[in-house]
Amino acid sequence: MRVRFIVLLIIFIMLSLVTPTSIADELGVRNLKMGMRGNDVQQLQENLKKLGYNLAIDGIFGPETDAVVRQFQRQYQLAVDGIVGPQTLSVLLALVNTQQVYVVKAGDTLSHIAKKYGVTYQQIMDVNNLSSTTIYPGQQLVIPTGSAVITQEYVVQSGDNLSTIAQRFGLSAADLAEFNALSDPNKIRVGQLLSIPTTTVVTATTRTTKPSFIWPVEGPISSPYGWRIHPITKVRHFHGGIDIAAPQGTIIRAAAPGRVIKAEWMGDFGYGIVIDHGGGYTTWYGHCSQFLVKVGDQVSANQPIARVGSTGLTTGPHLDFRIKLNNETLNPLDLLPRK
Repeated sequence: MRVRFIVLLIIFIMLSLVTPTSIADELGVRNLKMGMRGNDVQQLQENLKKLGYNLAIDGIFGPETDAVVRQFQRQYQLAVDGIVGPQTLSVLLALVNTQQVYVVKAGDTLSHIAKKYGVTYQQIMDVNNLSSTTIYPGQQLVIPTGSAVITQEYVVQSGDNLSTIAQRFGLSAADLAEFNALSDPNKIRVGQLLSIPTTTVVTATTRTTKPSFIWPVEGPISSPYGWRIHPITKVRHFHGGIDIAAPQGTIIRAAAPGRVIKAEWMGDFGYGIVIDHGGGYTTWYGHCSQFLVKVGDQVSANQPIARVGSTGLTTGPHLDFRIKLNNETLNPLDLLPRK
């Protein structure tokens, strides 16, 4: 009887030392917060480490892990409460599962690679356990894509220089040269492909890209976005784009890379083109006189797609340019580089 009592006492003491916060669970079974510990906390720390955050992997949700979690939440516009619940976890796992591997090319430096992907060189070093900044061609580096910059390709046209291209995309020539590792920014050739950084937007479950738009044609704005009296019908209506005046036959260029989904007669809009840029973004080009692309074509930014005309309901040659997100019009002047 005494032995049984002692055994039960020992079991009771052992159970009292095991708190609910020390039970090891798989990541996602419970919300994680300060003071917890276990296998799921360790998995959380490992995933944060993969994204380039600097913290110890010890399975303890202490002040250091709490600070990193809050930094992560702040960076991705989540509720900054230090609690790893369903929303924070879904963003974290989405980012981890879309990590990229970059193969080092001749002339690359860690700083150049880091700038290209919108991270710091120290983050790349931490993720890849590098003890120095020395890298070599052919080496594979894991890129912490949690803050990666999505790029689009631009084809250099006749008459282009780095300054004018950079201005179209709201960049500096120096940044564009560094982003493309150009040893001599004054030497670019017609047909050369340049990488243009765009903006990355991360939501709770997915990542979408807002394109960097350029002006599709040069010219004064003859009618702005918003309510107006129609110049022909004299009826007050909402103008869902901007009219850019330009001579008949002027080349119209794609405002961002994408796929042509419409090239047809569109009534009052005249002969029009619609380009799908992904993420719900489309651009519309109206009153064209001639199409230079067809439905299904993949186009790059600045690629000629049509010519200015006065087809449809117009008072003269111009481009009616529109940007839509999920079929809702946006003011193009909010998204185009300032002149």
